[in-house]
Amino acid sequence: MNIEILNTPRRFQLYGKSSAVELHEIAATGMRLMDELWRIVKGSQTPNTGINHWVYLPDGRMFVGVELQPGAPAPDGLESRQFELRRHLQHTHVGPYQALPEKWQQLKTELAARGEAICGPSLEIYGHHGDDPAKLETKILIGLSPAP
Repeated sequence: MNIEILNTPRRFQLYGKSSAVELHEIAATGMRLMDELWRIVKGSQTPNTGINHWVYLPDGRMFVGVELQPGAPAPDGLESRQFELRRHLQHTHVGPYQALPEKWQQLKTELAARGEAICGPSLEIYGHHGDDPAKLETKILIGLSPAP
């Protein structure tokens, strides 16, 4: 598995919706938030990157957002959130979205074997959707504690 541990900070300014994740229903919560986000963005015709960001927060909540084009005003009804990962794991998952839970478990197992501790937000950044599930790309970023 190809993973990188990066010490270069990565910042995100996202606009979207957040919610508590009930009963470990991550996919259902994320899809609901994504539907709400895109209803507002498309309805307001707000220029954006078209890339979904699912942010997993340490308090059992998640935020689903999109980056807006520079200078685009934020539409009413969306939260503005900034995220920064100072030190983090980066991995690109290629394959169907249904395989993501297994991939996350593999990444967590690998981090534990390396003595790494997860800290702060983690993200899934989805590439543009295609017809072939085997070719879908999802970038996974996992926030890590500072190096010992």
